Amino acid sequence: MTKENINAQWRVLKFGGSSVSSLQDWQNIQSIVEDHLQQGYQVAVIHSAFKDVTNQLEQLALESSQGHGEALLESIVKRHQDMAKNLFIEPSILEPWFASLRTVVANIREKNALSPCDRAELVAHGELLSSTLGEAYLAKNIDAKTQWVDARQHLIAVDDEPKNVNEYFLNAVCRPRANTELAEQWASESQVILSQGFIANNANGQTVLLGREGSDTSAAYFASLLSAESLQIWTDVDGIYSCDPNKVTSALKLEQLSYNQAFDMAQAGAKVLHPRCLSAVAPQGIPIEIRSTKQPSVAGTIVNDKHQESKWVKAIALKQNIPVITLLLGRRGQQPDTLQKVFAVINEFGLTSELLASTKESLVLEIDNSNSIYSESVLTELSQKLAEVCKSVLLSHSAIISLVGCHASQALWHLMQMDQQHLPEQWLLLSHTSSDHHLSFLVNDDDAEEVLGLLHGELIKA
Repeated sequence: MTKENINAQWRVLKFGGSSVSSLQDWQNIQSIVEDHLQQGYQVAVIHSAFKDVTNQLEQLALESSQGHGEALLESIVKRHQDMAKNLFIEPSILEPWFASLRTVVANIREKNALSPCDRAELVAHGELLSSTLGEAYLAKNIDAKTQWVDARQHLIAVDDEPKNVNEYFLNAVCRPRANTELAEQWASESQVILSQGFIANNANGQTVLLGREGSDTSAAYFASLLSAESLQIWTDVDGIYSCDPNKVTSALKLEQLSYNQAFDMAQAGAKVLHPRCLSAVAPQGIPIEIRSTKQPSVAGTIVNDKHQESKWVKAIALKQNIPVITLLLGRRGQQPDTLQKVFAVINEFGLTSELLASTKESLVLEIDNSNSIYSESVLTELSQKLAEVCKSVLLSHSAIISLVGCHASQALWHLMQMDQQHLPEQWLLLSHTSSDHHLSFLVNDDDAEEVLGLLHGELIKA
């Protein structure tokens, strides 16, 4: 292919761990990729580690820091060797990554400690191993030239705001810009590139992670880099629903959402898309389509820049078992130095929070438990540390229900029209966030799913 006839038009396809973990999965992926090639597109495949491998590598990192982990390490190696055989790929192709993994484990054991840098480098092997096998499978089975790409060479984390060391290595952010030269170079070399989700480099050339569910974000970064025609998220559901269909069987599949609506849903706890994924593609107007790997012929949900005002709630999101911290600040109340100390403590632990409500003498904060740093023990330590700054600290776990898709005042009006017996006996907190199309409230965790079903029946209209 000469430079004169290159007219690269890319589609980016992202596959999660549950969509890349068997021969049947890869046969589905092969068919999907071939379909896009037949339509005349170059294809970028971005995918995760095999199902459960990231959790296993996290556990391996912990055990290695305690001088253990030999059995788990060999189990992970065997898992990938078996997967290679299932895909009819020679397992020896993985030996360089096995050697690298063993070296990182040995370094952690020698230090008898686990730094965020070492943790990121170890956990990244899940994507490096799976993508090596994925590219080998496609190269063997499709009639097109393929190329394995190391995401770390093209996604570089930014460092433009103060971060603690955990955030720096485990929850990094990139801001790639459209690179026409790179897009056309790759198109001249191959029709399909395959790369990893979840991983990037920092400016020092060290491996960093993009946070949990970071593969969606990686795919969006590549879509931005390539000025892609579209980004498709292939997963185990066939679109975005009006609420979790596993909790409410009458949930409706949404044909279309605006970027803002999808962002509000993601922020509110809907797990199909990550907020950073949307932030990466919205400025270029790159549409996102949610599709099912198991049902590739079924139309999914389109997320784009088209926004239609509605008088009705479009979706309801639920987050359960959410850590909520109520801080009683005392007579000095919300003085700048007190607030600074509170948020400095949270930052010190590498956690993120959202302010749900405030009064003159108190703050109510939601702690993000999707952060890879979060654990119940870390939460307890955080509460103890905050008690040194505040008069009193109350820790609880609640559920947050969010109404998305119409103006918050309209959503509140709909709530007030409901029969009172359908509403929760106790509203713990009502919160109007910065978005005018997002109304949230807290309820007891035990009541959350019942309330969700009642609200869906009353507020969601087909």
